Amino acid sequence: MIDHSPQLPLTGGCHCGAVRYQISALPKRTANCHCRTCQRTSGAAYLAIMFVATDILQITGTYQEYATPAASGNTLYRAFCPNCGCSLFARNSAFANIRPVTAATLDDPSWFKAKLDMWVAEAQAWDMMDPELPKFAGNPW
Repeated sequence: MIDHSPQLPLTGGCHCGAVRYQISALPKRTANCHCRTCQRTSGAAYLAIMFVATDILQITGTYQEYATPAASGNTLYRAFCPNCGCSLFARNSAFANIRPVTAATLDDPSWFKAKLDMWVAEAQAWDMMDPELPKFAGNPW
């Protein structure tokens, strides 16, 4: 049997390796976000994200941020690698102590499991969501 438990610290980074991060504790929450801005910035039906306390996230390398209005009306600053364009993490104007981190950028994303689907009111009809996950039309918090 394969153990898919996360090993701390969690590490990850962009596709080219110019930006790296380390997370020293488990995420506070995990989710699949189906809002239109996550769809557009990921190029996919949803974005798998981990919500991490800012004080446990260490980032090395230079990244750029792009400010977008979030579905909630807050400003979301989406961070990406200026070399390869990889979407890495974000910060929300309303939640200074939490950073959403893109789960697929983990070095070992095999343990990731979303606990809910959020912003499903904006999900695409062809998006095949896990029927066992709780669904929220908007932000559940």
